[in-house]
Amino acid sequence: MLLPILTILLSAAAQIEARAFARNAVVIERGEASNTTYDYIIAGGGLAGLTLADRLTENLAVTVLVVEAGPFDQGEDAILVPGKYNPSAYFWFNSISPPQPGLLSQAFFVIMGKVVGGGSAINAMFMHRPAAEEMSSWETLGAKGWGFNDLLPYYKKSETFTPPDPTFAEQHNISYAASNHGSNGPIYTSYAAYDYPGGGNWWTAAMNLGQKKAVDINGGAAVGLFYFFRALNPFTGTRSYSKTGHYDRVIATRPNYHLLPSTLVSKVTFNGTRATGVEIMDPTTLVKTNAYAKKEVIVSAGGVHTPQILQLSGIGPKALLESLNIPVVVDLPGVGANFQDQPSLAIGYNFDNNLIPNGGSLADNATYLAEQQAIYDSTKKGALTMIATTGNQGLALSLQNATTNYQSIIAHAKAQNPADIYASGTHPDVLRGYAAQRAQQYAQLASKGSPVGSVFWNTGPETSIYMLKPLSRGTCNINSNDITASPVVDFRTLSDDTDLEFILALFNKNREIMQQPSIQILGPTETTPANGETDVEMLKLALRGAIQPSTAHQCCTTPMMKRKYGGVVDRKMLVYGTKGLSVVGVSMFPLTIGSAPSATLYAAAEKAADIIMKRNHT
Repeated sequence: MLLPILTILLSAAAQIEARAFARNAVVIERGEASNTTYDYIIAGGGLAGLTLADRLTENLAVTVLVVEAGPFDQGEDAILVPGKYNPSAYFWFNSISPPQPGLLSQAFFVIMGKVVGGGSAINAMFMHRPAAEEMSSWETLGAKGWGFNDLLPYYKKSETFTPPDPTFAEQHNISYAASNHGSNGPIYTSYAAYDYPGGGNWWTAAMNLGQKKAVDINGGAAVGLFYFFRALNPFTGTRSYSKTGHYDRVIATRPNYHLLPSTLVSKVTFNGTRATGVEIMDPTTLVKTNAYAKKEVIVSAGGVHTPQILQLSGIGPKALLESLNIPVVVDLPGVGANFQDQPSLAIGYNFDNNLIPNGGSLADNATYLAEQQAIYDSTKKGALTMIATTGNQGLALSLQNATTNYQSIIAHAKAQNPADIYASGTHPDVLRGYAAQRAQQYAQLASKGSPVGSVFWNTGPETSIYMLKPLSRGTCNINSNDITASPVVDFRTLSDDTDLEFILALFNKNREIMQQPSIQILGPTETTPANGETDVEMLKLALRGAIQPSTAHQCCTTPMMKRKYGGVVDRKMLVYGTKGLSVVGVSMFPLTIGSAPSATLYAAAEKAADIIMKRNHT
């Protein structure tokens, strides 16, 4: 367990420039940030925000304030010990989507982290990278210089990779290229040195269907069978995340790095179109005050709260802002549009003869849990180094590898009118950008090298499907000028019903795997959501009732695209039409990627820090 966070008081003599002379980084009070000027203010202390703050404050002459809505975690096992995973204490709990027509009019909880470290503190620790060709699409849409090869040095800079034991790697089909990984970065990455026996059965089943092992799932070729790669510190057996890597690691030597937790950024302040600082608010008393930035304000508040802060600040669709009596600083219709997430589907099974232990054993076998707890306590190894209820094997599938019907699915996608996918009244710039995105996605769908989805088995009672590249688009918009009111997150899942065809193809591929001899000897019976249903229309109906619209990978709501495409930031992360205001984080992705976002987000924040320092000569 990590040591408690040290709270260091500011000197009473701290003046306007807020250059603290204490030895340590400083956790400050709101009153101390009030009317203080920093070089940079970062709105959001999540994965990207803390990475930026760490890199910017390497120069001790540069002052940085990070404002985070959530508290520090308390080093709970639910955060740090993968096998005790249960981070719900640090979720935002005030956001429910509107009813989703594509999902039988169900409404859904919007999962987001509200804690120092953000999503990196609550996620499943996966650190997989996208395919290189996906990142080429980013560049075509306006994110020039953000291709896979551009980010590779930053992927490496962000991590300290520990290779697996060679014998274990050979036995468990772990394949990687050391040249793709870093050895001196803030975030520890490794493979769990423990596996459930059923994982081998599942791997064999997939291989029997002609699926191939990925040579290196993190090397730019991101399709095939792979062993999970995690943000796991192999020496302590604990989660490695932005708080430990980009805050705890440096607190003893960064008096210029200030962090203000449990505080809301209610808006960015401006002089004309130049950002001058932020208005901050105590969420309990609702008292507001200001802090000021000489060089830049950087909004890094995730896929939901970044567009919220911009819209409340007067940056966004003019009609929306005027309807809420918010003075318009810049009319940017793309703020809050282009919302993307990765829908998921859990498939339940009963087994007559499953291998034990498995992915359900920690939850339902007290003897096994006690045994593994003892192993973990003494060696920091064993099943508790894996996120609870997960296995280790995954299969990333291109559309061609998922179904022989891929050409007709692509034809169905191309037959859709992009304007019909968004709500009526969507701005022409947003629709123009969406059409450009779809052109890129059609090429990816036709490629064998770009994953459309992935399939996992936890070796216990559940398989999981992730639809990685939806064609549907949602929105995230404020409906109040109050920062404490949750923005409206409308997933619009399956608004393009082509996405249901993708999920059906993945579902059927999962069935094929589970019907192979190496799995059938375990006696599986599919229970949910379809209970063996084969009629296509009935199956689709069952899927609509079971699909979850989100894996908490909300992104792309302030995209790095050309302004004529509804883009919000340029390739230098600067918000169009403003000065001294930038966005760094998952919201700047133009398109969601065919993997979990964490590894790419760390790399993007590392690159962003270099760009920001260069343009400000710091």
